[in-house]
Amino acid sequence: MAYKDALWDGSDPSYAPGLSKGRQYYYWKPSPKFRKMGYPKTSIRLTGEEGDGQDLLRAHEARELTRQMLAYYGANIETREPGTWGWLIHRYKTDRHSPIHGVKENTRTNYIWILDRWDAAIGRVAIGATDYTTICDLRDGMKAKGRNTSYIHRMFERLRAVAKYGKMLKYAPAHEVSDILRDMRFQTPPRRSVTPTREQIRAVVDEADARGMFAFATGLLIQWVFCLRSVDVRGQWLPCAPDAGGIVRKLSRNRRQRLLPDAYERWQDGLTWDMFDEDLSGFSKVISKTARSMPDPIRFGLTDVPELRARLFILSQRGRIGPVITGERTGMPYTVYGWSQAFRRIRDDLGLPKNLTVMDTRAGALTEAKNLGADPYILRDAGQHLNVTTTDRYARGRDESIAKVVKLRNTQ
Repeated sequence: MAYKDALWDGSDPSYAPGLSKGRQYYYWKPSPKFRKMGYPKTSIRLTGEEGDGQDLLRAHEARELTRQMLAYYGANIETREPGTWGWLIHRYKTDRHSPIHGVKENTRTNYIWILDRWDAAIGRVAIGATDYTTICDLRDGMKAKGRNTSYIHRMFERLRAVAKYGKMLKYAPAHEVSDILRDMRFQTPPRRSVTPTREQIRAVVDEADARGMFAFATGLLIQWVFCLRSVDVRGQWLPCAPDAGGIVRKLSRNRRQRLLPDAYERWQDGLTWDMFDEDLSGFSKVISKTARSMPDPIRFGLTDVPELRARLFILSQRGRIGPVITGERTGMPYTVYGWSQAFRRIRDDLGLPKNLTVMDTRAGALTEAKNLGADPYILRDAGQHLNVTTTDRYARGRDESIAKVVKLRNTQ
């Protein structure tokens, strides 16, 4: 039988080849052609049951099982015509010489998410047929769908990267599109202006303590005191091979999805006890985001922060091996979502502004230091940045700066 293009590109999320229904449950079955050929898998029950609203999930499972069936017989699952955007995007993601392999794994994961969206949208469009008008139509189409400035900017930054890669391959149509995108200007998202105050962070820390979330409270306080990113405190879970070293976990799956490939994640980049001095007078850490350009560990002293030192001593009673910040309930390091969700719940219960995020903690710390008169170069080092201009994007509080200038000029 002929399958729709949606089998490969997901353009129709409801497309569910091989789907059949029993009394109240749904099943995937190979086509009669492949059953006659001896395909070993027969009827496989899919997630859920009739009326549970999970039709799209079942359709996704049916497409995945169908692709596995075709791959079993050596069918070509890459239906990408050379010269199309889908072809170039696929090569950009898989070529070992591609620039995408030069970024951190979490960044690469984000890039691939964006590239997959481009592939679904223009994967079958010829690169040579893409001109200035086409690009403007794509941009305007995103605006019409309500996409914000940040989303549009990120999307076209990745399209620029793919076109530039095609240019480096000396593929003439990509060279032309790369030049067009280079000369076009896409509106950049406005800088965030919101920053938490010391009092707001204190309120969240105290409430987290009251809820028995001592490790979370300590981690948030470490972020605030040392101007650290969340990832350098709680760490992060990234895809890995099953036999990777360190702390590895197998992603939980629905029991009816056992035939899908297993996935594993490895924890990294967070604080571990081996980074701390024996007497907890300080710790040394390589900053994850700048590990390549600034590979030497940065020293953070704790002797002037008695509260943090006392908190770390309490946490050390659990054992000084492995991650420092772990959830009280799970005993495992936080996920990105779990960390931000914990902050949001406490923020909302305390009635703090809803546009305040845990990501703003670092900016709030740097802004406080700036308003206290810290030298720009000291701020740069405190923010673990290579240059002052990067720090300036984090240090906010223009109103306070203007007020200081007015006061200085009128007291002369």
